[in-house]
Amino acid sequence: MANNPTDALAAVRQAGTNAANFDLDNAAILAELTRWQSLCSFTVKSAGDDNVDIAFDTLPEDMDAFVRELYAFCPDLVDQGTGCVHEMVEAMQEAGEDLTPEMEELIEGVDFSDDNYGLEILKREIRKAGGVKLWWD
Repeated sequence: MANNPTDALAAVRQAGTNAANFDLDNAAILAELTRWQSLCSFTVKSAGDDNVDIAFDTLPEDMDAFVRELYAFCPDLVDQGTGCVHEMVEAMQEAGEDLTPEMEELIEGVDFSDDNYGLEILKREIRKAGGVKLWWD
């Protein structure tokens, strides 16, 4: 798929992706993704009625600012995802389960007392995976 505004976002347009529970219609989602094209290069791998899976060719220079934008645009990434990692790690430790090497790498040096630790983990996940799946439920 060519990475231009018309082709790159066709799947989102065709799926009618929206986040009605966040007052974002398809046009608003397309507008935000189009804006991101000025920050980085990406391909939409798939899109559904309430989700978009993105693969990055390049990442924005300021990843800290970008993950804050991602969080504002798609709060579930942190509120139901990376911001819950501390609780998951605690539950695994209480159950006597070993953390996987991948999990240990992901949380290495993360300050769980910082209210924004989920943003740091999100940034690390994006860098490692080379993409992000946005969802609104």
